[in-house]
Amino acid sequence: MVFLAGEWVPAWLGMSVAFLVAGLGVAGLGWWVIRGDARNRAAEDATLETESAEHH
Repeated sequence: MVFLAGEWVPAWLGMSVAFLVAGLGVAGLGWWVIRGDARNRAAEDATLETESAEHH
């Protein structure tokens, strides 16, 4: 059996780059969602505080 190193090395590098890009995309999207959730919660808390201050 002939070892086809010329085909495996570029394929391995290509798949490594693809998984790296996908992993960075997932991490970035998760960060974006968590950051947005934190901003929404902070805005909601501020709104509730101003509403409760107006009623008292």
